[in-house]
Amino acid sequence: MSWNARALRRVFLEFFQEKGHLLLPSDSLVPKDPSLLFTSAGMVQFKPYFLGTAQPPAPRVTTVQKCLRTTDIDSVGDLSHLTFFEMLGNFSFGDYFKREAILWAWEFLTERLQVDPDRLQFTVFQEDDEAFDIWHREVGIEAKRIWRLGEKTNFWPANAISEGPNGPCGPCSEIFYDTRRDTGCTNPECGPACDCGRWLEIWNLVFMQYERTEENGRPKLIPLPKKNIDTGMGLERTAAVLMELESPYETDVFLPILRRIESLAGIAYKADEVSDTAIRLIADHMRAATFSIADGVIPQNEGRGYVLRRLIRRAITRGARILRLEKPFLADLVPAVIDALGDQYPEIVQRQAYIESTLRFEEERFRQTLQTGLARLEEMLQTLPTGAALPGERAFTLYDTYGFPLELTQEIAAERGIEVDIEGFRRALEEQRRRAREASGISEKLFVQTGAALAELAQRTQPTRFVGYDTLETEAMVVGLVKEGNLVPAACEGETVEIVLDVTPFYAEAGGQVGDTGTLEWNEGKAEVLDTQKAGDFHFHHARILHGELTIGQKVYARVPAQRRLDIRRNHTATHLLHAALRTVLGPHVVQAGSLVAPDRLRFDFTHPRALTPEELERIESLVNEKILEELEVRVYPEVPIEEARRRGAMMLFGEKYGDRVRMVEIPGFSLELCGGTHLNNTIEAGLFKIVHEGSVAAGVRRIEALTGRGLYAWLRERERAVREAAERLQAPVPELPLAVERLTRHLKELQAELERVKQSAIAQAVGEMTPVEVEGIPVVAQVVAGADGKSLGALADRLIQKGAGVVALGAAQNSKAVLVVKVAPEWVQKGLHAGNLARALAQQVGGSGGGKPDFAQAGGNQPDKLSTALQTLPELIRQQMNDR
Repeated sequence: MSWNARALRRVFLEFFQEKGHLLLPSDSLVPKDPSLLFTSAGMVQFKPYFLGTAQPPAPRVTTVQKCLRTTDIDSVGDLSHLTFFEMLGNFSFGDYFKREAILWAWEFLTERLQVDPDRLQFTVFQEDDEAFDIWHREVGIEAKRIWRLGEKTNFWPANAISEGPNGPCGPCSEIFYDTRRDTGCTNPECGPACDCGRWLEIWNLVFMQYERTEENGRPKLIPLPKKNIDTGMGLERTAAVLMELESPYETDVFLPILRRIESLAGIAYKADEVSDTAIRLIADHMRAATFSIADGVIPQNEGRGYVLRRLIRRAITRGARILRLEKPFLADLVPAVIDALGDQYPEIVQRQAYIESTLRFEEERFRQTLQTGLARLEEMLQTLPTGAALPGERAFTLYDTYGFPLELTQEIAAERGIEVDIEGFRRALEEQRRRAREASGISEKLFVQTGAALAELAQRTQPTRFVGYDTLETEAMVVGLVKEGNLVPAACEGETVEIVLDVTPFYAEAGGQVGDTGTLEWNEGKAEVLDTQKAGDFHFHHARILHGELTIGQKVYARVPAQRRLDIRRNHTATHLLHAALRTVLGPHVVQAGSLVAPDRLRFDFTHPRALTPEELERIESLVNEKILEELEVRVYPEVPIEEARRRGAMMLFGEKYGDRVRMVEIPGFSLELCGGTHLNNTIEAGLFKIVHEGSVAAGVRRIEALTGRGLYAWLRERERAVREAAERLQAPVPELPLAVERLTRHLKELQAELERVKQSAIAQAVGEMTPVEVEGIPVVAQVVAGADGKSLGALADRLIQKGAGVVALGAAQNSKAVLVVKVAPEWVQKGLHAGNLARALAQQVGGSGGGKPDFAQAGGNQPDKLSTALQTLPELIRQQMNDR
């Protein structure tokens, strides 16, 4: 038979249907499980069945599942790793178990697929005698071709016994194919456990037979009443084996994509390893991106969207940097993906146009900043001192300003042998998110629930007439009361409703300006207006009835507080001044990207590729204040033909729809914008203007927050009070505060240096006083060190290892917490000791957790009083590790 991936897919499903399995379709890449970003295995959609929380449609099921994993993304581009792949699977929910799963796997591989049995080897969990015996005694595999391995590779989930999580789990048996590739491996026992690249895993059989729990802090495996089978075979890898190809990338589910990349780049595959790697990576990432978008994922900066954006940008970067593809190309590859996979997955055919447009838009956006960002990164790397890491703040600047994923910066830096400060990057990212959360919480929108009421209102009454530009108070009539989306005849004391008036002075939220608040009063009644929103042609006053009953037709007196409205007007006019100042100082590329005009502050988002310098911020702030103090008239033109506004060069919001006639606000000689908001009569009424924050909200979009009027006065009073208190505490006049802080900082550094010298002296003394004890021939030190911190314990452990100790475990009480450090000398790491496992076991005894690398680990707990007792168990823990080798 002539094999390809399509034939393998068909034959696999037919084989297991013959074995009584129900064929089910692939699930979406976006799983129903909220704990997962993507469907990463065939069993994901069946999780409720494995957990026993739902009944399966049949006890035996088979599928081919589209999957996405990015755990090995850094290896994609080699001959075997993929992010998007198809997983062939057969599943048993309390029906058959190990014997059938193993025998059928053997039958399928050797009889249906006719794979050479001599090229197969097998792994089982080291304690799974049952699986070993089935392979050895029933299938007839020589014992030397069956490898017993640990829980990291042959238990699901990996390391579940020692590390968790609690829940269904079990051993697994993996089937490997000998590629007989010359990898240069010198390991005389080269087999599936060897990472030389010769052995290709093609099938994993998972035997879910336990539930992991914990008892007294120790893991415990309880046999499940119903045992389950979950198997997964990589379609692409197995097809490559059957077709005797070097890699999955030459199979029929990849080849059309490779050929299209060759055509676009003018480079033949297998002409050069560097370009081959780039071609493979682009082909893989295109499959992943196509299917992700088809399943509803859109490129974003968080969650699934971030994964998708990362894949897209990695493909673009390889295409631009390696294949010299200077024009957008990703959308041109979608038809090739459809050629390869559209017959199996019709959703990518149906959504082709959407997939292409999404990729085209994302690539065009990224390419606009890619070259500039690459040049900026190149500049950063060239100016680094030899051996230095790229600071996290700089990596964040690339992410924030140029849209560079952190991983892209890491990859390019790694090409130069330079590391990136990941922790610094994460701190900068979290700070930006914190500011964004605070900014977005300034004004919480009260959503108007109009429902069918809006259409009914339009039939029976005229649109609301807004008079708030000219007056803050007016008599009005109630023409509508809406509660939970329905019109009601009346509203009583204590109820919250939407009130519609025939005429109103209340400004409804629009153009970034918040809605007005205030009061409605009538005979024997009063309502507090909490917010004003607009739906259709009507203003909806979100209000709470304070006392009395309000009915349709009731006359009310509507009043907007003058002081709050004036605060809003100050900030709105200041927003126009700020917009004009930004364009004057930074350039005409600056365009408004969003705003908030509230009584206590203003926020303005604008397009700009980088953070503003202190000098730029000072010039912008100074220019706004100049215009305020020039006492410029604010002119409002209520009914201007749109063409006239365009001729005069009025600023218009991108994406905003305008009618034939518009409202135009002018500050003569400086600003001209279309705007429906409320404004000052003269700029001097704003008082003063102060920028209090500048930062990023997205790639290429900056945000300024500023204050005017009363809000600025309160801000200045608060800081004046803080400065005065600082001066009193430092016993220095306010003008001399910088010098006083400098003196204090210098003194603090001197004290820290002295403290460090004392600590080093104490460490040296402690080293001399600690004598190792022999445990299984290993020099061991285990001791509580009074007054030490984690850093000191680490330095002390290093010294003890240098003096000949094999294992060092040190503990200290710090801030009512237990701190533990474990260090293992290299020769004992090679013999099987693991510092991380020792630290974890010690931490459990002091009410905590921890872990780390084989040679060094840290841990902590909330029971420092048990440190001494815990450290006394170290010899026994070492013996256990040595015996478990």
